[in-house]
Order: sequence, then C-alpha cells, then structure tokens
Amino acid sequence: MPNEPEEQPVPVNGSQHDGERGPRSPVRWWEQGEEPDYRATMANERTFLAWSRTALALLAGALAVLGIGRVGPYGLRLALACYLILLAVAATVAGYWQWRVRQRRMRLREPLGHSSVNAMLGLAFLVLTGIVVVTVAVGAR
Repeated sequence: MPNEPEEQPVPVNGSQHDGERGPRSPVRWWEQGEEPDYRATMANERTFLAWSRTALALLAGALAVLGIGRVGPYGLRLALACYLILLAVAATVAGYWQWRVRQRRMRLREPLGHSSVNAMLGLAFLVLTGIVVVTVAVGAR
C-alpha cells in the first residue's frame, strides 16, 4: 500500500541509530563490532573488580601505615603511605584501561594481546618491599 510508512530497522543494543553515523559523530568504542559472549564480558568485569579491590587494599594499607606509631619515623611512614596511595591510583587507572582495551578487542574479535602492566606492577611492588624494609629497619633501632 502506498500510504503505509516504511518499516524502520530495529536499533541494536539500545542505540538510536541504524549503525551508520555522519562524519561529525564517530562510532564510540562500545558500539563498534559486535557484542561479545557474555561470559567473556563478565570475566573481564571480574578482572576489573579485582583491580579495584587491590586499589582499596592499598588505600587501607596507607591508612594502617600512618596509624602505626612505633614502626619507624613519621617521615618514612608518610613516604610509604604516599607510595601506597600512588599505587592505588595507578591500580585503578590500569584496571580501567585493561578492562576497556580488552572489551574493545573482544567486540572487534581481535586478539587480546599482551600488556606490560603486570611487569610494571611487579616492579612497583618490589620498590614497595624496599620501602617497607627500610622503614622497619630504621624503626628497629
């Protein structure tokens, strides 16, 4: 019938467009590709939550270090607490970044790739161990 409106395509993933955008509105990363298997998405989210728990534990450690009065001089404890806070911020940023990169790669069916974040985090924990040892050694005198 000539007077009936043409049927519009159903939006995908709740978007308000049919997948094509003009040159002034780029496709956002979470709209690219196709929705990955929900199990992989949930595993990626659990990994992000593990990064978040690590950051919270580092913040709790920073508060604990400042509350311990007899372990070492206040300046060393303050330096240790600041380092723990810095690590907490880095863990939060790294966790989000890892989640986003992997989610995008899954959507585009690309290999997940390798990240140097784990090596950097290991190095950061070695430095943390050194600071703790110095703090305890100075406090033991």
